[in-house]
Amino acid sequence: MIKNVLKTLGRLEPFEIRNSSITLCLGAPSTYLYLEIMKYYNPDIILPFYGNIIFAILFLVVGIMPNLKSKRILLSYGLFVFASTMAFQHYLTYSTYINNFSLDILLVTYVFIFGSVLLLSNRILVLIYCTTEALHLAYYVYVSDLNIIYESAILLTISIIFVLSFLITNGFIRYRKRLEAININLEGVVKERTFRLENRAKELLEKNKDLEEFAYVVSHDLKRPLRNIYTLTDWLSEDEDEQLNDAATESLQHIKKQVIQMDLLVEGILNYSLQMNPNQDGKEVNAHTLVKRIISENAAENITFTLEKKLPRVVFNESQLIQVFQNLIRNAIKHNDKEQIKISIGYEVNASFHQFSIRDNGPGIAEKYHGKIFELFQKLEADIGTESIGIGLALVKKIIERNEGNIYVESSVGNGATFVFTIPKSTTSGKA
Repeated sequence: MIKNVLKTLGRLEPFEIRNSSITLCLGAPSTYLYLEIMKYYNPDIILPFYGNIIFAILFLVVGIMPNLKSKRILLSYGLFVFASTMAFQHYLTYSTYINNFSLDILLVTYVFIFGSVLLLSNRILVLIYCTTEALHLAYYVYVSDLNIIYESAILLTISIIFVLSFLITNGFIRYRKRLEAININLEGVVKERTFRLENRAKELLEKNKDLEEFAYVVSHDLKRPLRNIYTLTDWLSEDEDEQLNDAATESLQHIKKQVIQMDLLVEGILNYSLQMNPNQDGKEVNAHTLVKRIISENAAENITFTLEKKLPRVVFNESQLIQVFQNLIRNAIKHNDKEQIKISIGYEVNASFHQFSIRDNGPGIAEKYHGKIFELFQKLEADIGTESIGIGLALVKKIIERNEGNIYVESSVGNGATFVFTIPKSTTSGKA
């Protein structure tokens, strides 16, 4: 037990090392200047052994020691602080004696005693400091020619300073110990919760992978019977040997439409689920070339595309960026009620993000639906009868937000719609 106490005798917390270092570095020139000023105003004062210079240098050396980053010094830095301050204190005590307890030196002694005790953070060191200083001062008071009143005043004053300093230091030490115990307990709680969160994150990642695989398998397996049904109904409706009445023909056409809708739904679910993959890395993509390719794929006589500005190169997952532009452009075409469709792609640059916009001249969207259209499987009343399943905009929103961007719509009924989305310039794109 004693061995453990001795090992930790000079150990200080990092903030205590920093505070002690700063105090001593500032105290070095202050000590020298103060003693020089005293000598200037009181030439009779005696400062033996060039103490004003020696201790100024000593404080400066001890003050800069932590900057050496030596582990041995840092572990026992409290002892260096203790030794330097106690040496100077006993020097002041001796100087007080040889100057016949001059008030100038006596006040410096009192102030330094109080400050030094507060600088120490170990009860044993405080007790050693106070005991040796009290005995030293009491000895010089005893051998001096002071009268009883002066002797009593000096000893009483030094006793009060020691008691107050010790009480303050003791309270600080107890508070620090309590704070250390709280920190240790808090660290344990944080580690435990971090461990639980890491395990939970792993579980969720595994579940997401399972869901992705499930969605992929189900979607893939559903496509085959859907194709078979579509092929069969198409064959029945075109078979010249079969005489079908109007009702039967209409029913087959209805089945084909439902199969097409179901195929779109399966494809949409598959695309949406694939965005859960966290390993889709981003790379530099030429957005201008990418958009021009999508425009070429969707070109028609009644559709006019306008690129307002040359689009930049962005760091993004290419397949995801294709999904975003493709869904927004096809959405603008699919839900447009004009004979001549006009679609404009705009771009604005910001200090921290790229901003793209897709504007159309369609029927517009009422403000009350601006949030609803980005929800999964949500369609407006106007979309009923169109080949829409309510996944496209939800997929776009998911891609943009998981890449730390934002998407919103500006529209009103009868005035077309403008879909605006942003991509951070420093994005780690492809995250899910």
